[in-house]
Amino acid sequence: MLELIGLREAGAPVLVELIVLVVGLSALYFLRTLGEPAFLLLAIILAIWAEDVVAYLVGSRLGRHKIAPRISPGKTWEGTIAGFLAAAAVVLLWNLPFGLHPVTFLIAVLVGPAGFAGDLVESWIKRRAGVKDSGALFPGHGGMLDRIDSLIMAAPFVAAAILLAGRMG
Repeated sequence: MLELIGLREAGAPVLVELIVLVVGLSALYFLRTLGEPAFLLLAIILAIWAEDVVAYLVGSRLGRHKIAPRISPGKTWEGTIAGFLAAAAVVLLWNLPFGLHPVTFLIAVLVGPAGFAGDLVESWIKRRAGVKDSGALFPGHGGMLDRIDSLIMAAPFVAAAILLAGRMG
């Protein structure tokens, strides 16, 4: 399994493997089981996609200030902030018809930075290992882990916000 998503090839520490596979995937499963079938999970997927697309478009066109050039040379502050705003907008718009619970605002604020952190961690793992792709699936596109890194990192934060809101309300 680790080889399939590329963790073994990238030389990731065992702790990172456990976090990615156990915490991230468990949180995704938890989000999948809430409410309407996959409703919340789909909202998070759409928010992460919006973040990724908007960050790329804004960063490649308007980005001038690099965030971590040694880890991920293409990432800029301009693109990242635009991506955070896009992710938050998707979460808020997705939930607007159902009323905006205070936890919705917390999720809107968390999903962008958490997704960005996942992407940066995955880039760091690949740089450390000296590889371009994190696995054999999707060669030339970063590998399988590059497709799900943001989602797996954001899911535990979203799950924690929902669990916290449940205890408070």
